[in-house]
Parts: sequence; structure tokens; C-alpha cells
Amino acid sequence: MMKESSFSMKKCARQLVGFILMITGLNVYAGNLTASVDRDTLGLEETFTLVLRYDEQINATPDHELLQKDFDILNTQSGTQMSIINGNMEASTEWKIALAPKRIGTLLIPSFTIDGAISDAIPITVEGKSRTPKNNDSQVNVEIETSKDSAYVQEQIIVTLRLYTTVGLSGIDLQPLQVKDALVMQLDEKQYQTKINGRPGAVVETRYAIFPQQSGELIIPGVLYQVSLDSGQRDLWDRFYGNSQSNILRLRTEEQRLTINPAPAAYSQNWLPATKVELVEHWSASIDSLKVGEPITRTITIKADGLTAGQIAPLQLPNVDGLTFYSDQAQTDDQKNAQGMIGSRIETIAIVPTKAGRFTLPDTTVSWWDTNKQTQQTTTLPAVTLNVGSGAMSPNNMAPPVDTQVEDEQTNSIPLNTDLSSIAAENPVVTTKTPAWLYASNLITLLAALFFAWRFWTAKRELTQRQDNKQHLLTREHESEAAAWADVKRALGDKNLPLLRKAILSWSQIYWNDKTLTSLHGVALRAKTQPLTDVLQQLDSAIFSNTASTLDSENLLQLMANLRRRKYKKTATGETLQPLYKH
Repeated sequence: MMKESSFSMKKCARQLVGFILMITGLNVYAGNLTASVDRDTLGLEETFTLVLRYDEQINATPDHELLQKDFDILNTQSGTQMSIINGNMEASTEWKIALAPKRIGTLLIPSFTIDGAISDAIPITVEGKSRTPKNNDSQVNVEIETSKDSAYVQEQIIVTLRLYTTVGLSGIDLQPLQVKDALVMQLDEKQYQTKINGRPGAVVETRYAIFPQQSGELIIPGVLYQVSLDSGQRDLWDRFYGNSQSNILRLRTEEQRLTINPAPAAYSQNWLPATKVELVEHWSASIDSLKVGEPITRTITIKADGLTAGQIAPLQLPNVDGLTFYSDQAQTDDQKNAQGMIGSRIETIAIVPTKAGRFTLPDTTVSWWDTNKQTQQTTTLPAVTLNVGSGAMSPNNMAPPVDTQVEDEQTNSIPLNTDLSSIAAENPVVTTKTPAWLYASNLITLLAALFFAWRFWTAKRELTQRQDNKQHLLTREHESEAAAWADVKRALGDKNLPLLRKAILSWSQIYWNDKTLTSLHGVALRAKTQPLTDVLQQLDSAIFSNTASTLDSENLLQLMANLRRRKYKKTATGETLQPLYKH
């Protein structure tokens, strides 16, 4: 009764707290501001681009005062982007700032503040000399550069192609890079200004990540550039992609030969050459309050720098008595940054406890080869202990309730034939006058009790009305056990396994008059027949597991029909059939 009376007061308290948080949140909320650069290492005479992005539409302008201390601002552009994601419109504001360093050394792009949001500072390394082509005689030159001359199988190699020009170009056509026995992924393409032999020039830089698939010699063939020279006299950047009169020039990079080594013989695990590997886990609920038959989802993300997601091997599921594991289809994601590829593999495992107790999931370990230190490393998620309570689906709680009789309280009455003279005389009762303050306190207590009784009565009436409405809706959905049984047969005929599972649970709740039956494991415990238990477990496996699983629908229908017939047979012999609904 107290639980029902506190329902309304708890609801009012939650609404009050939410209102306060909403009001205060309006004053502290700020959008997210991020800063990024297309290059963090450059020569003194080269340029780069700073991009500021605020994830809301805003009319503010970043303050450039601190930025001008170490950099010359060559150009600034701003714009607003809009996108629709899942029906929600999102807008962002972006500023692109072309910069040139003023001195050699490590310079710092300061933090920016826009509408309360603050971006991170970014260090920039400025070298003494800018990159120049090996052949300084031509107006247009191309070159190729690899991050290493030798590597292991499946290890990332960064290949950089550069085109230098001191004249205007009206078009650039780059032949796709194709390498035999290797996976090639383009990372980015960027343009920046520099000086070549004292003359203003431009560089077009294209980077690739290459992953050799077998040991031996890896040949990176020459890549063909086809550029259109602009014969006009306009400014270099105005002419860079113009349409003025031009002629065609074909240039090819030099062929590169690299040595690819096999995986070390001492390495016995799945081969994973990377610069960094991380493991992160997430649980869908608290692991300290699990119940038998109630599933929980564990999500493990494997993140590897210098690898693609396709190179990350799947995790092995543990074998723990008392727990059933269902592995979902893994999700993969590839991202790119200045160092190359970052691959992520997301494993989702549904865990269903089948009995109460404490269960320990062993360490989750991934062995990998550190390509920087040239040693084998191990990344580990520590062991996890799950505390599983008996809950409504526990076998111990599935036994039918046992009726208990409450004994009548014994009275301390005196038998009629007792000798009254043998009873000790009672002490005389002394009465005193009740003070006035006690009457006042009793009156206040009575008024408070009446107030809370009135609040309790109104809350209970509202709760009863909601329960009656809900019960009325449930009664309309399942007016009888026969209607629920028809839903089961219809789902079997349609071969819709999730709908079939829901229909079986709905029918079971009516059949046993028990709303706590929320899993097929609990239904199997109530049925107490091993064949039905096996086929219900096959149904769960077919729904939650990504492995191929078959379900004998005819056998399931027959077993459930036998269970249904068994109850009505007992009723026919004289036992009372419990009502489908409580009154």
C-alpha cells in the first residue's frame, strides 16, 4: 500500500528535478568546438589549413589575435552545413583559415572559444627547409616517398605522391595506384603553397596506406600524372583549376621496391602488426544485479592503429557453466588520420544466466606485434565477475506456492474454576491529568494523518484507474487463452521467430496466470518437459545467435499442444481450472 501511495509523490519529485535541470541546463549548455589541421609538419615557406568546426549554427567569428603571434593569415572562409540524420536536422558552422608560419620550431595553434565552447590547442612543427623536387629544372615535377624500406606482412606502409609546380595548371589527372599482392587505400589529398628555387609554387600531395599480403619483394609501380598547363597570365591560384588555353604534360613517378618479411616464427597468435591496440567494453546493465533468464549485452571494441578493421580477428567466446552466450554479427569501422588507418571491430555478445550464483568471465586478451618497438605486446581486459540472483525465473522459485495457515493468537484468559485468592493482587492504578500540550500535539498529528491519508487516497485512486485502464487494454488484446494460442499458431505459420517468441510468452502468462514469465527459459522450467526445453532453447539460439540454426516448428507446435491438452485433461477429471484473469 505504501508503494502505491508513494507513486504520485515520486513522480512529482522527478518532474520537479527534471524542471530544475532543464532550467539550469539552458545556461550551461554549449556546442562542441573542434580544431584540426591538414598538416602538422611543414617547411618555413610552406602553408597549411586550419579548420574550426562548431556543431551549431552561429554568427560568431573566431578571435585571431593569439593566432597572429606565430602565423600569417593568408585567407579565411566560413560556411554553414546542414544535414538530416534519422529525421533530425543538424547544422554546423565551419571556418577554414589558410596559414603560413613566421619562424622555425614548434609553434602552437592556440585554443579558440566560441559561445562557451573551447577547442584544443594544436602543436605545429616548422622545419628549416621546405620540400623541393629532386629535379629543379622543370616547372612541373613529381616524386614518390615511402614511410619505410622494409616491413612485415600486413604491416601498414604510407606511400606519398607529390606534384610540384611553379606554373598555373588547369587540370590534374592522377592514375589510380595499384600494387600487386597488396591492399591499397587512399588516405587523403591536399594542396599547399611553397617556394621552389625562390619562386612561388604549389604542391599537390596524395597519400596512400598499403598493406602487403605476402612476404618477398613488393614492387610499387610508377604512377602516371597527366596535367594540363595553363598558358594564361592570371594569378597562380586563380589559374590552378581554370579553363584557359593549355597543353598536356605526362609525368611518371619512379618505381619503388620494398622488402616484405614474414611474421616472426616465435609469434604464435593471430598476426596483428600495429602501432597501438586498445580494448574497451560496455555493459547494457549493471552486472551486480542480474537475474536468471534475463539477458545482458556485453560490447567489446577492438581498436588498432595502423590496421584495417578486416585484419582484426574475432574474439573467442568463453565457456562458463551457468551462462549461455549468443554472439551477434560484428560491426567494423575504418577511419583515417595523419598516421594512416585506424580499424575498429565491435563484438556484441548476449549473455543469458541459466542459474543463480557468482560467475567469472576470464580475461579477454589480444596479442599483437608492435611495429614501432618490434616486440610482441598484449592488451587485456581484466576478468569480470557476474552476480546472478535467483529472480522470478529461478528453478527454486518455480515451485507452486504452498498454502500456510495462520495460527490463532492465544488469549491470556483465566479459567472459570481458578481460585481467585491464589492470584496476586494487582498494584493500584494512579491516574494523572493529561497536559494541554499533549492534546495539541495529538491534534496536529491527527491533522497530518488526515492530510497524508487524503493524499494516499487520491494517489491510490489515480493508480487504480491507470491499472484498470491497462488491464482493460490487456483484456481486449487477449480475451481468452484460445486467442493467445491462435497467435502462437499464426506466428508459427508465418515463420516469424521474434513474433513467435513474444506469442509464446504471452500465451504462457495467461496459461499459468503468471505475468513474471518473461523468458523462454522460465517457460521451460514451468513446463518441466525436456523435449520442450530443447526446442525452446533452439528458438532462443535462432533469434540471438548469428550462426546458422534450424527450428523444428512442427515439433514445437506438437509439444505445446500436448502441454495445453494436459492441463484441460486434468480439469476434466475434476480439478479446478484457474481463471485466466484475476478479479
